[in-house]
Amino acid sequence: MVDKKLDEKMIETIVAGVVNDMISAAPIRYRAAKFHVGQLLHNGKTKEDGLITRVFADEGMIEYEVWVPKESNSWEAGHLSSRWLERLSKLSCNVRLGTPTKKRVRAIAR
Repeated sequence: MVDKKLDEKMIETIVAGVVNDMISAAPIRYRAAKFHVGQLLHNGKTKEDGLITRVFADEGMIEYEVWVPKESNSWEAGHLSSRWLERLSKLSCNVRLGTPTKKRVRAIAR
């Protein structure tokens, strides 16, 4: 009887160890992005607003490719492209900036 209890306890200990090893070796969990293409974001670190053009996910880190206007509240002067981390970004309240016109987006895409 004692041997059976010892065997069961040993098996439970081994299984628990294997499960812990598997959990620690598992890749970072997948996450869904908070924002999507076409939304305006505000970067809290750089104090800039921009338009999301692509979303990247790498090992649980979410990044956004963002068009940042060369002039703070207008797309007319063109834009720069930047990558922003999700944890530094929030939705923008900049109603003056808006999104680039369709005509402008087609010209830039070519």
